[in-house]
Amino acid sequence: MTLKVLIVDDSELIRASLASLLEPIQSIAVHTAATLAQALESVRRGLATLLILDVHLPDGNAIQSIRTLKQLAPGMQIAMFTNDVNEFNRKKSLGAGADWFFDKSTEFEDLLDVVRKQAALSSTIPT
Repeated sequence: MTLKVLIVDDSELIRASLASLLEPIQSIAVHTAATLAQALESVRRGLATLLILDVHLPDGNAIQSIRTLKQLAPGMQIAMFTNDVNEFNRKKSLGAGADWFFDKSTEFEDLLDVVRKQAALSSTIPT
């Protein structure tokens, strides 16, 4: 089974950097979106089993959309990946249903490790 990763960030640099680091991983397909609206549409189309989501997007605060995203794809995992790291955002994200919360400036490699681990796990699930 392929892990479908959707990177949602308004920064083209972040999307491109993450995509280039993730695409070589076996059993992974990478998609990107720049807005919440694009993320919602991509999730509706089944393009995400793991969502990497920035808190602040041009069309809203992603924390407020976590529950909706999880309802659209109940088994989907969400990794919040932001520069706006504080205890409030961490608690709100995790409380809304995010599976992980990462600081872009210090936990980039931690995020990559989680994706690698999830890709390895998904490749052992029969299709």
